Amino acid sequence: MSQVTVLGFWPSPFVYRVIWALKLKGVDYEYVEEDVLHNKSDRLLKYNPVHKKVPVLVHAGKPIAESAVMLE
Repeated sequence: MSQVTVLGFWPSPFVYRVIWALKLKGVDYEYVEEDVLHNKSDRLLKYNPVHKKVPVLVHAGKPIAESAVMLE
């Protein structure tokens, strides 16, 4: 299992820009598809309880829920 996990939803351009940045940097990650329209998972609600949106990058159990911050 990878130490970096990305929670995302396939039509989101914000998710794709995080994925592209991770690929460019050569970071191994696990991608978890979320159904943010109908059934938000407990994992998503745990890591982003305020906005309940994707993308969420989880590194060593610590979430980052803003794509612009993830790109820094």
